[in-house]
Amino acid sequence: MINVTCNKSESKKRISLAGVISLALLCLFGVMSCSKTEKQDASSAKVKDTGIHETYENGPASLALDADKREMTIAQRLNLTIAVIVDEDYEVTLPAVGDKLEQFGIVDFHTTRPELADKNKKKITRSYVLEPFLSGDYKIPPMEVKFRKTGETQDHSIKTSEITIKVKSLLPADMKDMKLNDIKPPVPYPRDYRMWAWGGAGVLAVLAVALGIFFILRRRKKVEARTVLLAPHEIAYRDLDALAAERLIEQGEIKLFYYRISGILRQYIENRFGLRAPEQTTEEFLSGLDKDSGLPAEFRPLLKTFLRNCDLVKFAEFMPENQEIEGAFESCRAFIRGTEEKGGKTDAL
Repeated sequence: MINVTCNKSESKKRISLAGVISLALLCLFGVMSCSKTEKQDASSAKVKDTGIHETYENGPASLALDADKREMTIAQRLNLTIAVIVDEDYEVTLPAVGDKLEQFGIVDFHTTRPELADKNKKKITRSYVLEPFLSGDYKIPPMEVKFRKTGETQDHSIKTSEITIKVKSLLPADMKDMKLNDIKPPVPYPRDYRMWAWGGAGVLAVLAVALGIFFILRRRKKVEARTVLLAPHEIAYRDLDALAAERLIEQGEIKLFYYRISGILRQYIENRFGLRAPEQTTEEFLSGLDKDSGLPAEFRPLLKTFLRNCDLVKFAEFMPENQEIEGAFESCRAFIRGTEEKGGKTDAL
């Protein structure tokens, strides 16, 4: 009788232990399932913004437009790039650049020099750094690139489509939930007379220094200052060295380089011969050379060729080769060297 009772008790213990183990396994499986679901939800929520990448083609030319974001906040900047690939014997005209691109402000832009691509083609890239002003949908209008074969007059064009960039605000979506805490009452300013003591000491120190300088200047004798005035050719050489140090050619700023170097030469002519070269057009200035200007006749052809080549780059969208750019720099320096005053100008004031 006793043995039967003990066996029943042990059976109950075994059944209860098996139930506890089963319940624990079910709980563990449920926790793992929830964790896996949360990870999947988190990974699906964090979809990376790959930006906008579009390609367009027209005949021998292809145009790629790339934007690094589709959506951004008002505190971010957008990097936009257009790249043109065309046959080597074609000339390319990129869109004009202003202070802004529709709703975006242009913080910076850069145009590369033509570089070789595959299959006798060249590539020109322009990149923009754009900045929004307000939140909302920003439309970037179609950007048109013109190209034509060298020696021909007919232009062809290739154009991007309009793209939309969504700019989000940094403020909460529901402004009604924002509450401002009440202003705390003003705290009385503690009286500290040490500030007045330090302030008085500072004033006395300033007065003492001012009086000392005053008496020193009264006792000193006037010393004539000698000022060295640079000759016109020395100023021009200095400006040419500064222009070369800016490395505008390596940055692809060919037109800006020609604006600067023609301005240096015109300023030199004004300083050297008294001609108002910077305020005249090239044709007005060249027509005035026929008069008695003091400019040596043997240097006039060199000056005419230089100024007309500069106008081709500045106003006719002519893209010179590296050898032509170096030749323009050397022509400017040769003209200055041939017409410079012998000996510097040093005057005492």
